[in-house]
Amino acid sequence: MRIYKIDGTEPAVFLKRVNKFVGVVHLQKEEYVHIHDPGRLKELLYEKNKVLIKREDKKGRKTKYDLIAAWSGKEFVLLNSKYHRYIAEKILRKKYKIVKPEVKVGNSRIDFFVDGNKFIEVKGCTLSKDGVAMFPDAPTKRGIRHIEELIMLKKMGYCAEIYFLVFSDAKYFSPNYKVDPVFSKRLKEAHRAGVEIVPLLFSFKDGWVIFKKEIPLKFD
Repeated sequence: MRIYKIDGTEPAVFLKRVNKFVGVVHLQKEEYVHIHDPGRLKELLYEKNKVLIKREDKKGRKTKYDLIAAWSGKEFVLLNSKYHRYIAEKILRKKYKIVKPEVKVGNSRIDFFVDGNKFIEVKGCTLSKDGVAMFPDAPTKRGIRHIEELIMLKKMGYCAEIYFLVFSDAKYFSPNYKVDPVFSKRLKEAHRAGVEIVPLLFSFKDGWVIFKKEIPLKFD
């Protein structure tokens, strides 16, 4: 099912990553691109890999392009985390009557509050190995905090869910124990506490984000 369209992408060749948020690609010449996902992404962002970029001419920007997706060997994988909210909102509005984005909870914000009783946090997952999608691909203190907040909200009587938007081909979803054992432990605790974990599989083709199915959750 087609969910969201990203127009205006152009093919380029990835050259190097300058830092978490800036990379260099070759178009007609070398160009700097903004990388919205601060994860390591080493399986996708390496020298001479195919990528898709999109020109953004907003005033005050240091880069003229956004990095949108990278080639996995089989398909393009959406890397741009700024679209996660829009993709999730499209899904949620098909399921719920009232969808409020960016709701303040404590000292941070949860991505969505729906139908007056359910909090939903959204994470994007680009790492897949041997048919298993894994999150995170770098340690995430912010992710741990969000899980702890969802556990707190569940104990307060709210419904709580965490959506993992999986953009690399996979049969299962698992926390990445090796990269972030603390996050993985907290996610398992959240599951036991009644926080629903929803891994959703997507593909990205011809500018369209396509919803494929929900995939099973696996804990070691």
